[in-house]
Amino acid sequence: MTTPLPAAIYTRISSDKTSEKAGVGRQRADCQKLADRLGWNVVEVFEDNDISAHSGRLRPAYRALLEAAKRREIGGIIAWHTDRLHRRTVELEEFIHVVEEYDVQVQTVTAGDIDLSTASGRMYARTLGNLAQYEVDHATERTRRAKADAAVQGKYRGGPRPYGFEPDGVTVRETEAEAIRWATEAIIAGRSLRAVAREMNERGYRTSGWGKNSPPKEWNYQRLRAMLVRPRNAGHVHTGRAEQGEATITKENAWEAIVTDEQWRAVYGILTDPSRSRRTGNTPRHLGSGIFRCGRDGCGATLRAVPLGGTPSRKQERTWIYRCSETPHLSVSLAQSDEHVRQTVAALIRDPRVIAAMTNEDESATADRALRDALITRLMKFEDDYTNGVIDGAMYQRATARVRSELAEVEDRMNHRLRKSVSADVLGANDPGAKFLAAPIDVQRAIVATVISVEVKPAAYRGAAWSPDRLLITPAS
Repeated sequence: MTTPLPAAIYTRISSDKTSEKAGVGRQRADCQKLADRLGWNVVEVFEDNDISAHSGRLRPAYRALLEAAKRREIGGIIAWHTDRLHRRTVELEEFIHVVEEYDVQVQTVTAGDIDLSTASGRMYARTLGNLAQYEVDHATERTRRAKADAAVQGKYRGGPRPYGFEPDGVTVRETEAEAIRWATEAIIAGRSLRAVAREMNERGYRTSGWGKNSPPKEWNYQRLRAMLVRPRNAGHVHTGRAEQGEATITKENAWEAIVTDEQWRAVYGILTDPSRSRRTGNTPRHLGSGIFRCGRDGCGATLRAVPLGGTPSRKQERTWIYRCSETPHLSVSLAQSDEHVRQTVAALIRDPRVIAAMTNEDESATADRALRDALITRLMKFEDDYTNGVIDGAMYQRATARVRSELAEVEDRMNHRLRKSVSADVLGANDPGAKFLAAPIDVQRAIVATVISVEVKPAAYRGAAWSPDRLLITPAS
C-alpha cells in the first residue's frame, strides 16, 4: 500500500480587521478538501493571518513552511492560490529553488497543479507571479494617486489613526490634543524631547497604536519628535516626511487645528534644525551647560560641564566645573554658579513687572505675523515666476535668499516671544520663584535661557576663590 504523501497547508490573508480568522479558515477548509482528493496526509498547517505578502514584512509561518520543506518533513504544499504563497517575484524565485532542490510537490485549489520540476511549470508559476506583482504595483500606483489628489483637496488620506484625531483623521480627540498642546509648548520653552516623553508616559499618555498588531506604546524620543513636527497638528495637509524636515504644505487650514500655525512652525523649526544635536541620551543635568557664555577676551562661546580631576572614591562626590567649549582658557565652579543663578532668577520672576513683560504681547508681535505672511507670499510669487519662466535660476536664488534671510529673523523674534509665553505654568504660580526652584532641571534651563543671559568673566588671578562678581547676569531682551 502506498504511503500518503506528507503535506502541509499554507494559508494567509492580508487584512483581518475582525480578528476572527474567517478568511484563513475558509482557505484551510478548501485546501483540506483538495488534500483528501489527492490522498495526501496533511501533517501541519502554516497560517499567517493579517499579513500582506507584498509588504515585505516577515511572515513567520511562511518561513517555517520553507524550513519544514528543507528538513524533508513535508513532500507537498497546498495553498488556495499561488498569490497566497507570494506576491513578490523575489520570494517566488526562492520558493522555486526550495521546491526543486527538495522535491516538493505544489498544488493549489484555484490555480491547479504547479509542477516546478519542469520548465513549462516554472514559466507558468512565474507568469502568475508577474501578474500578482503587476496587481500589487498597479494598486500601489492607484493608492498614491488617490492620496495625492486627497492632499490637493485637503482631505484625509487614510492610514493609522493619527494621534490627537479620531479614526476619520480630521475630528480632534480632545484628550490627546491636550497632550499635543502641552508637549508643543514644552519643546518651544526649551525642554528636551526625552524629558517631555518621560513626563507624558508618567501622565498616562500612550501613542494611538496601529491596531491589534501594533497596540499603543510608550512615548520615546523618536515617536514624540515625529508626532510634534506633523503639519496636521496645525490643520495643514502636507506631503513629504515631516520628521526629516521635508514636509511641503499642500493645503492650509484643511481641518480644525490643535496648535496654532505659529506654535507648529516654532516647534518644527526647533526639531528639524540641522544644527540640533542628534544625541538622544540623558537630559542635561546642569543648569548652565550650553547656556552660560565665556566672557574672556570677547570669546562668547558656550560653557560646558566637565568633571574636575580623576575618578573620586566611593565616599567622595565628583566635583564639576564649567569650562569654555572652544578652548580651556576659562573655568568656574559649577555648583556655586548654578545656585547663584537659580536664586537670581527666582527673585527676578517674583517681580510682577517681569512677569507682565514676559506674558503680555506688544504691537510688534502682530506686526511680525503680518510681515511673515507677506514674506511667505513673496516666496510663493518667486516660485511661480520661476516655474513660468519669468525669471531664471540665478535671479530666483538671489531673490529668495534675501527673503528667506529676512523671514528667518522674523521667525526668530516670534519664537523668542513664544518661549516667553509658554513659561506660564511657572509664572502663573502663587510663588513663581518657589515653583521655579522646585521644577525639573530641564524646566529650569528653559526659563533661565528665556529670562536672563549669563556671561562668566575671568578670575581676578589664578587660584582666586569663586565670587558672584564673575557672573554678569542681564535680563534677556
